[in-house]
Parts: sequence; C-alpha cells; structure tokens
Amino acid sequence: MKRAIFQDASVKLGAAERFSASICVFAFALGAVFAMAGCGRGSRSAAAAAAQLPPLQYVDAWGTRGTGPGQLDTPIGIATDPFGRVYIVDAGTSSIEKFSPEGVPLLSFGDAPLAKATAIAVDRGGGIYVTEGDRVQIFLPEGDKFRMSRGGLQGAAGVAVDFDGTYYVTDRVLCRVVAFDARGRLMRTWGRRGTENGEFIDPTGVAASSDGFVYVADSGGARVQKFTRDGIWVASFGQADAAGSAQAVVSVAISSGDILVVGGRVSALRVWSSNGQDVAVDPVAAAATPQGAPDIRAVALAVDQGGDLLLLDAVSDRVLRFHLHL
Repeated sequence: MKRAIFQDASVKLGAAERFSASICVFAFALGAVFAMAGCGRGSRSAAAAAAQLPPLQYVDAWGTRGTGPGQLDTPIGIATDPFGRVYIVDAGTSSIEKFSPEGVPLLSFGDAPLAKATAIAVDRGGGIYVTEGDRVQIFLPEGDKFRMSRGGLQGAAGVAVDFDGTYYVTDRVLCRVVAFDARGRLMRTWGRRGTENGEFIDPTGVAASSDGFVYVADSGGARVQKFTRDGIWVASFGQADAAGSAQAVVSVAISSGDILVVGGRVSALRVWSSNGQDVAVDPVAAAATPQGAPDIRAVALAVDQGGDLLLLDAVSDRVLRFHLHL
C-alpha cells in the first residue's frame, strides 16, 4: 500500500489521529454544544437578515484532476470529520485522498480493492470506512488497515457511522440495511425489496443524524426513508415508484433536520425540509459567474461540522462548497 503524507507546516496530521479507529470513537470528547436562544432587537434583525439569504450560497471549489497523490481521477464518495477535513475515495486511482477544509492535500494512500469502492465514511476519531463488494474496509486515520467486516453483506453500497461507533451499511443486492457495532460485529438488519414503508427497491446512500435517526436513500424508489437506530420506520420523503429512477437519490446527508440528496438525471441536488416539504435549490445557478453557469454532475455529497454543503463533482473532479440557509 503506497502512502503519501503531505508535511507542509500548515497541514500536519494531528497526534490524536494515531489512535485506532475503534478506540477513537470513544476517546474524543467533543463536548456539548449549547444553543442559546437570542432575544431583543439584535436576534430579530439577525433572523430577518438570514431570511433574505438564498438557500444555497456558493463559496468556492477546489480539486485537481490527475493520478498523483492529492489529485482526483474518478471520485465516487466524500466524507468529513469533526475538524472539517475532507476525505474522498477515488476509484480511478484506487486511493483515499484526505484534504484540509480548504482543499490542501494532507494524506494519500492506495489499496487495489478501492477501485470497486462505492462510499466512504469517517468516525469521530478519524477512522475511515469504505464499502466495496461484500465488505466494509476500515482504515486507521493515517491509512493503515485496521479491520474488515463481511457478515450479512452481498452488495455493500453506502455507509454511515453513528456517534458511538455503530455503523450502518446499505446492501443493494439484499435490499436492506445492516448494522454493525464498534467492534465490527453484526447487530441487526432491516428491510426487504418492495415499495411499502420500510422496504427498498435499490438502497444506496445512508446517513446517521446527531439526534439518533438513520436515513436511507432508496435510489430505485426515488425517496429517502427515516428510521430509528433499531430499524423502526418513522417517515418517508419522496414517492416510492419503480419508474422514478430519473429522480433517483444516491447519496444522502442531513443538516439540522433537513435532508439533502444527489443522484439521477433530473436534479443534481434535492432538498426536503424536516417536515417533508421540497426546498427549491439549484447548485448550478448558485455557482454561476458572469462567464456562465458551470457544468456540474454531483455524484456524492457531505455536510461538514460548520454546516456547509460539499458536492463531489464528477465532471471536473473537484469539490464545490456552499453555505446552507434553509
């Protein structure tokens, strides 16, 4: 396994990243975040100003096409860690590329099976999870192999890691979700093929929210379903319809209860509010310049700790960042 660690003084890897993936899940104390409700004229003015902002505000883009360390050839999955660093699994180079929030290369390592990778996730300690085939490969924060999970999987598609190290994997062959504990032991499965609540036509992306729910993107059904951590169905967003593949939802992320998905031929980005309402967004229009609108084909997305949306663009092998005002 080749590995390149970029040692620029401004982007050195932190010492905390030398722990194992499973230990890191419990070792990092992120602390509580207290949201204080504003009062008086100042808070009303801030709310009014926020209401005038577009739902999607373009910030910047970064990424270099190529096959060397820190470059992208055929990127297919994106994830972030609690420090805002960005991880991309690249099928064209069979590698994982790690960047600073500003897009500066930090780490690059390769592994031949990554050519068939489908998704990537990162736990609270920097452990890296990649789905491919009938397994999940887990790497330590600096790229060394740590563990492999195979039980209960035939067509691993998406992966998401919960706050306690539990990770959820969608299986496109068996049309279900498989949950593993922090030690890689199979805990439970749920779902089967169908269009009813709790069933899937082609489950792909999955996301675990901070409030304890699991969201599953059903690409064949053009919808997202919300479950408890135990697999109990809670709600559906979109319409289950086998003919809805033109609006397929492939990758899913959660931001303050809002559901964001990409995939399909009709819409590069679709958003549902927490109450199920469609929110009109257009990343192409948001990123347009006086020279014209960019050509964007988003294949995956992530929301970082600051609440920014990151779109992985397969046309130009780059990452586009947007502020969300939903």
